[in-house]
Amino acid sequence: MRPRLASNIIGGHKAVFAILFLVGAGIVAFQAGAYYYYQKSSACPDPCQGSIVTVEILLNYGNRTSQWINKTDVPSDWNFYQLTTSVAKVQATYYGPPTSEHLVTGINGVQTNGQYFWSLWAICEKSKAWFATNVGADAIHFTTYHTLAWYYQATNSQDSSMWNPPVDGAARVNAC
Repeated sequence: MRPRLASNIIGGHKAVFAILFLVGAGIVAFQAGAYYYYQKSSACPDPCQGSIVTVEILLNYGNRTSQWINKTDVPSDWNFYQLTTSVAKVQATYYGPPTSEHLVTGINGVQTNGQYFWSLWAICEKSKAWFATNVGADAIHFTTYHTLAWYYQATNSQDSSMWNPPVDGAARVNAC
């Protein structure tokens, strides 16, 4: 008797089961379409695929030793921290959310200590002069600055307007 009861329940509600099946199939199809759309729309559009920016980097070790890394081609979505880690051995402390940034404590084995630290500089294009940036390397993208420097210098002042630029005798401005 039980098989007949199940057959009657299913037989009597074929339309309901058919509707449920079609709704379920529609939901699966919708989710698959949404996933495909998300994958295509979140990818970089065709014009930016392989977009490259050319930048120049100066590493000034503070002991009259400098290293220019000229005409470095990098992906346009990189920041200066990523670039630095690609051209030098970097020691840094990472500060997670909400800032998600790095404090660079060493470059190529030259470590920050109580008397010296690594400062970050950029060339201001409109004045053609160096200025100490007011943001960290993670916040510098290459849409604005194309010549940047790390300068290992004495901690004689917290006031960046008192610092010397990373190139001896170069022009300097306080802000860009």
